[in-house]
Amino acid sequence: MTYLQLTRSRVILVCFLLASLVVLKFPAIDIYLAGLFFDGRFHMQWQWWERALHHSVSVFLYASMAVVVGVYALNRITRARRWGIDGPKVLYLLLVLAVGAGLVVNATLKDNFGRARPRDVQEFGGPKLFTPAFVMADECRTNCSFSSGDTAGAFFSLSLAMAFGRRRALFVTSVVFGVAVSIARMAAGAHFFSDILVSFFVMLITADVLYHYMLLPKPAALPVTKPVLVSS
Repeated sequence: MTYLQLTRSRVILVCFLLASLVVLKFPAIDIYLAGLFFDGRFHMQWQWWERALHHSVSVFLYASMAVVVGVYALNRITRARRWGIDGPKVLYLLLVLAVGAGLVVNATLKDNFGRARPRDVQEFGGPKLFTPAFVMADECRTNCSFSSGDTAGAFFSLSLAMAFGRRRALFVTSVVFGVAVSIARMAAGAHFFSDILVSFFVMLITADVLYHYMLLPKPAALPVTKPVLVSS
């Protein structure tokens, strides 16, 4: 795979591996960080800013894809290239959303690992047992804590930044949005830190891999030159 030959890709994968090993080896990190938002209960669960950030994820996903698909349709009709939106970019964004947030996070992790949310575990007054990240459990049946679907949706913004020029301002905005949503979900007792961490890396890796294979300009092939015969 050519992607694995890149220094950037190796750094991202190593960081994901090391971060995963840390939260798996030291699960108390999750309890400690969740405890920072707990004082008898998770008081911020119903704060307006927490609810606003929570609901902003679905609004962001629907609105961003509606705009992208709408501009693409307009470009097809008028034969223009507004914002550089074309078929490959639309397909790229749809695949990042479907594979990263849909298949990996929601269909595979959330519905199979069975991890209880912070507000439901015994350490914070709930009836459920706490389990570390990456450990299969039977504390939750569907839509469980590991990993965070809202974080995955928020960090879909990384793929938008990649698709539209890889500008620093777009990346900063996408990271700020993703971090804000993630903190809000932790403050509400809905997710542990490791839930957030894994969803971030899933979306980053998915977006980066698909960008490499779908949108990265391919190097131009060198022209084939015929040998010149020199007569004596």
